[in-house]
Amino acid sequence: MLKPSIALGTAGLLLVLTACSGSGTPDASKEAGGTPAQHEKKEPITLYFYNVGDNFNPEGYFEEKFGKTIKEKFPHITPVLIPTTTGALDKQIATNQSIDVIFGSVGLVYNSIFLNEMQYDIEPLVKKYRTDLSRFEPQALEMIRQMSGGKLYALPFDTAASVIYYNKNLFDKFGVPYPKDGMTWDELYNMSVKLTRNEGGVQYYGFTISPNHYFLRNQMSLNFVDPQTLQVSLTNDNVKSLMDNIARFYQIPGFNPDKAKMDSLTKMFFKDQVSAMWTPVAGLHVEDALAPLNWDIVSYPKMNGFGPQPYPVFMFLNVASKYKDDAYQVMDFLSSETFLTEKAKAATFIPSLNSANISKVFGQDAPLYKGRNVAAIPLKDMAKPSPQSKYYSAATAQLTNALRGILYESKDVNTALRDAEEAVKKTIEADKKK
Repeated sequence: MLKPSIALGTAGLLLVLTACSGSGTPDASKEAGGTPAQHEKKEPITLYFYNVGDNFNPEGYFEEKFGKTIKEKFPHITPVLIPTTTGALDKQIATNQSIDVIFGSVGLVYNSIFLNEMQYDIEPLVKKYRTDLSRFEPQALEMIRQMSGGKLYALPFDTAASVIYYNKNLFDKFGVPYPKDGMTWDELYNMSVKLTRNEGGVQYYGFTISPNHYFLRNQMSLNFVDPQTLQVSLTNDNVKSLMDNIARFYQIPGFNPDKAKMDSLTKMFFKDQVSAMWTPVAGLHVEDALAPLNWDIVSYPKMNGFGPQPYPVFMFLNVASKYKDDAYQVMDFLSSETFLTEKAKAATFIPSLNSANISKVFGQDAPLYKGRNVAAIPLKDMAKPSPQSKYYSAATAQLTNALRGILYESKDVNTALRDAEEAVKKTIEADKKK
C-alpha cells in the first residue's frame, strides 16, 4: 500500500460476494453466502470506516480507492470514512460515533482496537458467507489467529513490502556497483562500508533502516514475550545476534550516529540524499517522495533462508456495528483477489494473498514503477510470525531503546539488552496492578 513509509501500508474495498470474488457459489442466482441475490432491493444504510493509521486521511483518498467501488457493488451502502484527525478510537467511542469496519496494522491494533475491546469474532460470518480462507497469505492468517487467541477477529487486507531503496547517483558518485536481489546481510554491510565516507565536507552513509520495524519483523521469529507465561526473553544469544547485526551498520567508521540522525532517517535518504540505501521495513514510498531521486529497489536480505515476518494491515468488524452482515460482506470483497488484483496492478496495495498472480501483475499499470525492479516488492519466503501478545510491540520498542543505548551511551550489548528486558517486565507488572 503506497503511502509514505507506511505500509505498504493499507487498503481497498468492495462488493457482495460473487463467484469471481473468491467465495464458493453453489447457485448462480444467489450470492456467495446463500443470501438473496444482490438485485433484490435493500434498505439504504451507511457504513463507517476508520483506519488506525493516518494513511486514509488525504482528501479524496478513501473515496477514490474504496468509496466509488463500494457504492457500485453495494448500491444500498453509503461508505463514510472517519479520519483519524477527528480523534483516536477512545474519543470516537466517547462521542458515540458509529464505526463498522476498522483497518489497523499489526503494530497498532493492540493499543487501539484491542485496548478498546472493539474486536469481534467473525468466524460465524466466514462460514455463513463461505469465505475461502486459503486465499490469504498463510503467515498473515496465522498472525491474526494468534492475536485472536484462536478465534478470528479480522481478515488480512494488505501487507508491507520489505525492500531496499537505493540512490543510483550516490553509487555512481563513489564507483560502487548497484545492489542486487538476494544479497546477504554481510554483503550489504560490506557495501555500506564502501559508501560511508566524508566527501567535500559532507558525511555520506551507506545504509540506514527503521530499527523498530527491523525488530518487529525479525527474521528469526523470536519469542520476545511468551503469550501464555508472559516470560520476557531479550537477553539470549539469538536476540544478541539480531542486535549485533543492525548495530554494526551504525558503528561503521565515519557514521557517527546521533539522536537527530536516528530520528531523521527518511530525511537523510529522501531530502538530504546522504544515505545511499534505506529500508523502512514497513512499506513503500509514494511518488512525491521519490520524485527527486534517481532510484530503484532490491529485495531485503534473507536470514537463515527467510525474509522478514509479514506486517499486514487487517480489517476488523467492530463489535458495536449495527450492520455486521453488510459490513462483513464488504470486508470479504475488499480482501478478494478480484478487487486486490486491480489494486496490485496500480501498485496501490500489496495484497496479503496467497496468489502467484499478484507478483506477475504488480505495478504493471503504475508509471512510477516502469523500468523498476518490481520483482523485489511482493513478499516471498516470509518468516513465521513471532508469538503475538500485547507486549510484543513493547518489547520491540525497548529493543530500539537498547540500540540507542549502545550507539549513544556506549552501553555494551549485554547491558543494553538486560535493561530492555527489565523495562518490559516492569510494564507487565504495572499492568497486573491495574
